[in-house]
This record gives sequence, structure tokens and C-alpha cells, in this order.
Amino acid sequence: MFEFDVALSFAGEQRSHVLAVAECLKSAGVSVFYDDDEKSKLWGKNLYDHLSDVYQNKARYCVIFASKEYAEKTWTNLERQSAQARALKDKGVEYILPVRFDSTEIPGLLPTVGYLDFKREGASGICSALLAKLGRNVGGSPVASHIAACALSPRVLINALDGRAVIPEAKSCVWGAEVEVLVRGSDNDPFFSQLREERPKVLVAYGFDVAMAKPTAATRRMVNGQVTWHLTLTPTQTNFSSSMEVGSGNTSADQFAEMRVRRLLLNENPYQADERAPTIQQLNDSMQEALIQGLNQPFKVERSRFPELFRVLNPERQVFVETAWIVAVADLKLSGSVEVIERLNLSLADTTLTVEFEGRRQRRYVNVEPYKMSVRGQLRLGG
Repeated sequence: MFEFDVALSFAGEQRSHVLAVAECLKSAGVSVFYDDDEKSKLWGKNLYDHLSDVYQNKARYCVIFASKEYAEKTWTNLERQSAQARALKDKGVEYILPVRFDSTEIPGLLPTVGYLDFKREGASGICSALLAKLGRNVGGSPVASHIAACALSPRVLINALDGRAVIPEAKSCVWGAEVEVLVRGSDNDPFFSQLREERPKVLVAYGFDVAMAKPTAATRRMVNGQVTWHLTLTPTQTNFSSSMEVGSGNTSADQFAEMRVRRLLLNENPYQADERAPTIQQLNDSMQEALIQGLNQPFKVERSRFPELFRVLNPERQVFVETAWIVAVADLKLSGSVEVIERLNLSLADTTLTVEFEGRRQRRYVNVEPYKMSVRGQLRLGG
């Protein structure tokens, strides 16, 4: 009996894609070795010995995510060599399952070995194939055909604040004193062309970072028929926490913010005015609703945006979870709900979205730890 059903071996540059595969597998009940899940176990261990043991002895299958970066790194070579030692010992038994991000040759991976192309399959396709390989079927169909997951979206949100917005997949993004985004494809040419000409202030979000920013350059390149846009933006605001928040009665400002997060992610208790209630109750309810939505914030949380996004993007399920993820990050920051997002996992099975979130508020006092939130739950998106 193996400790893990699957061990994932990958370079850090592909982490966001592999994490989506890992979350999809875990949602289906698969035991996965994914390094970030093992931080407490790896702490203090001799990593050379421990990782060699995992990739050689502890898993039923090893998935190698091959790429140029994978071929260049010391630790991925250790993992690969350990997996290949196991494959040599179990001659004739499938153990290494290659997934390619590009055509880079990996020592020991013969070109005759069957592989999956990540660009063609996506995270959900890789997950589906792994579940089929593991025999995790329901009614003869792979469970993963109904599962899409995202723990770090590859998409960038750019919103021009006048209703125009795009959420394309970013080929790369560098976030520092300036934000540099590289986007492949011509689908958003009109938006980026207007951005270059008008240079309006925009909202930009990528990963866990959100900023109001001013575009300084938007360059369109075409090489061998392939179009890319290189955008440069200068952030003007990156912190959206308010110092004007207040509580009410026995409810603190932090607790109101947590209600806001639960509404945003799980659609809990959307406000409905009760016109039949006494006037004083209507006033109290209205005041409480204002505190839940957030005072003096760029974004007011009236309800979750997930159901609407699902209606628009279904049946493109992986696109939906990636889009919903980056929209949620932007909303969490813009609503002043949290200052730091530590974790946001979205997993969609049929029409049920499972949400796992951890974050913390702005520190208000030097000698008091910032308020932390942990939200877990499910949201039904359709009938």
C-alpha cells in the first residue's frame, strides 16, 4: 500500500498550473504529494533523503511536468532520477506519467513514451486522465469530467473602470514598482489599443496582488503570426484597507468584514429590505447593511458574483474557476475585507463550488495581532 496515489514533480514556474491539478485530484479524494501541502513534514528533514524516498517508494504514480525550467533545476533532477530508479526496478509497470509544457528533452524520458500536452489538455484534462488511470470512475465516466479547480489563477484582470474589462491568461507578469504583463493573442486587441491611446486609470489584479494603476505603455508584437501584448502599468494604490471602519453593538468592524467575505465567497445573507418592518428596524437593518458592505470602499459587496459568472462562462468550467478566482481576489481587496490573502481555493463539482479561504486584516495596533479569517463552505451555482 502506497502513502500517496500520485506524486507531482514540477518546476516552480509551472506551480499555478500544477496546483490546479493537485486541487482537482484532492477534491476527488486522491492522495497527492504536492510539496506545499507537506511543509510541516518537510521542515527540518534531510530533503535529499526524504524526497528521494517519496519519488522512489511512496507513490503509486509519479507525474513529471516537463518544461525548459524543469530540465535546468537541481531538485527536479533529483526527483526525476529517483522516479526513474523506481521505473527501472518496476520494469514493465507504468510509473512515470509525463506531462509536457514544451518540447524540451528531459534526460531519461524517451520520445517514444506517451505523454499529455498541458496546453491542449489543461488542468482539468490532466486531472481527468489521472483519475481514469487510478480507476476513480462514477458510472463508467471519469469523475474529473465534472471537476475544475483553481488555487492560483493564471489570468490577469484589467478593468478600465468604465465597464470595459478583460481577463486573459497572462504569459508572464512581473509585479514591482511597475507591473509588466505579457499576454498572448489578438482577442483583446481593441481593448489594449484603446488602453494605449487613452491611458485611463485601471484596476489590475494578478495572483494575490491588486492595484489601481496608470498604463504607461502597451506594445503589440507579431512574430510568425503569433500576437503578444506587452503592458506596463504604474501602480498608484495597492492598499485598500480603510481606517474609518466602525462596529455596531456587539459586532466589531472585523466581524462585519468577515460577514462581507462570507457573502462575497458563499453568497451568505444577501440584503433584502423588509418594507413591512417598523421604521426603526428598517433604519437599523439599513445601517447594519452599510457596515457589512463596507464604508468608503471602491467596491460594495451586495452579493457573490460567482453565480452570474457561472451563468456566463458555463460550460467552460476551468475558465470559470480561473476567472472567478481572480475576480474574488480583486473584490476581497477592493472591499477592504482583508489586507492579505493567504489562501483561496475554488473547486467546482457539477454545480457546487467549494471555497476555502484564509486571510488577515490590516494591523491596527502594534501590540495586537491582525484579525485572521478562515472561511470554508459550498455555494450552489445552478439547478
